Amino acid sequence: MNIVSLVGHVLELVEESDRSTRPLDRLVAEFFRTRRYLGSHDRRFVAETLYGIVRYRRFLETLLEQYVASHPAHSELDKVHVRYLPLAVIYAHLPELSSQSRSNISALYWKTYFPSIDLDSFLAWIQEHSSLDFLNTDEVVRLGVRYSFQDWMVQEWMEQLGSETEQLLASLNQQAPVSLRVNTLKASREELQKRLQMEGIETELARYSPVGLIATKRFNIQTSSAFKEGWFEVQDEGSQLVALIADPQPGQVVIDGCAGAGGKALHMAEMMGNDGELVAIDLDAKRLKELESRTVRAGVRNIRTQLRENIIPENFLGKGDVVLVDAPCTGVGTIRRNPMFKWRVTESLVQHFSERQCEILAFNAQFVKPGGRLVYATCSMLRRENEDVIQEFLAGHPGFRLMPQQDRMATIGISVEGDFVRLYPHRHGTDGFFIAMMERG
Repeated sequence: MNIVSLVGHVLELVEESDRSTRPLDRLVAEFFRTRRYLGSHDRRFVAETLYGIVRYRRFLETLLEQYVASHPAHSELDKVHVRYLPLAVIYAHLPELSSQSRSNISALYWKTYFPSIDLDSFLAWIQEHSSLDFLNTDEVVRLGVRYSFQDWMVQEWMEQLGSETEQLLASLNQQAPVSLRVNTLKASREELQKRLQMEGIETELARYSPVGLIATKRFNIQTSSAFKEGWFEVQDEGSQLVALIADPQPGQVVIDGCAGAGGKALHMAEMMGNDGELVAIDLDAKRLKELESRTVRAGVRNIRTQLRENIIPENFLGKGDVVLVDAPCTGVGTIRRNPMFKWRVTESLVQHFSERQCEILAFNAQFVKPGGRLVYATCSMLRRENEDVIQEFLAGHPGFRLMPQQDRMATIGISVEGDFVRLYPHRHGTDGFFIAMMERG
């Protein structure tokens, strides 16, 4: 497909993403399903350009606003800035485009919408001021604009990470790797790696997870025979570490209080060798149905799903050797995969999740047996969803104590500061995660 038509597809997706609340990856997948005429190269161009626009939106819009302020006669740019954004990404970040392609884009879009503005002069100004030399010296604002994040997010991470904040922001704008978790009920990691290689899929050993592989290139997972036969699941390496920290053993009773579609539940069931019982609880019946279908593919037989609204708490009181609360959260630790979270997550939403997390943690804590373990995890890097929740819980539940994980994490090469496990994309190459382990006395 010619470059002009592809830009039109990008524009359509930009507008759709602004209207939709769905994750960007699902939106793109649905868009492509209804446009099967797009080849793999075309899909890659559309997706990467769209993600570039979403990831750098504040940066691009700030440059545009400054350009308009410096060139009052060119205020027409501001009226159609949505159409400008893809062009900015294409010209600024895809220099490999041929001069003919640039000419076509210019003819169709630039000359139509900005006939009085010389494109070369505009691009030269953008390049000259892309360092944001016109901004004030406030570091929070500078980083927020440069990497396109809300100021309050930047401020919170600066309080946590100090000089590392810029590295974190830059890493959150990178594409996340394709992480796989081997199903040890069916194969070893080495056996899966060899089979994938026979399918033309090259992988490397994960950095930390003993059951993890990283694909060197993206591939169509649904067409893999190894996937169809349940040899692996797609799961971020940080997510894999949650189950490894929970450390369920064969014969135990394990309760997953927020199972969702069951990625961590499946992992724990496999670690248990199908021996024992794992109760997977969730509010969403559809997601539990998805988990049930995944158990069939994985050959997992010890998971029992339970809709939370039907729970009779008395049946579970003090029964769990391990209780996992993988709490609903803002998901800011997954911004690499879902860049729209940059703009959809608000401080009021963080407060909403924090209150909900406290309730969910207290509800599930009653299921932990004396001597049992309670694991709390989020894919967030915001203190109000993590440390603050744990501190409030412990203040109201003196029968629980924190179990530091320094020694255990050191065995896989992760340095832990304090009582909690914190995973960051720029440090560990994983999604952002927070994990706390507690024991009931």
